[in-house]
Amino acid sequence: MTQLIIRWPSLILIGAVFTLATVFVGNWTSGYGFPLAWKTGGCPPPGIEISASCLLAIGYDWLNFGLDVLFYTFVGYGLVLVYAKYRARRTARSELESL
Repeated sequence: MTQLIIRWPSLILIGAVFTLATVFVGNWTSGYGFPLAWKTGGCPPPGIEISASCLLAIGYDWLNFGLDVLFYTFVGYGLVLVYAKYRARRTARSELESL
């Protein structure tokens, strides 16, 4: 049980890091973030003049950000669960072979 308690904060932190990394994924019309767009607005592509209005137009959708964090947390939990089952099966198989 203590492993599960220690594992969840780590998975949530990893999910938040992956969510923040997805700010580079997106297009100019719907915003940034994957799978849900959680950052909208921002500056134009390089080569176009940056104005104060584009900097003020940056917005964040915290609900979508939280849902993205949950998405990546559960993906990470699924990977850990699959790895734990694989490792347990492999250990059981090696114990049976040693008998």
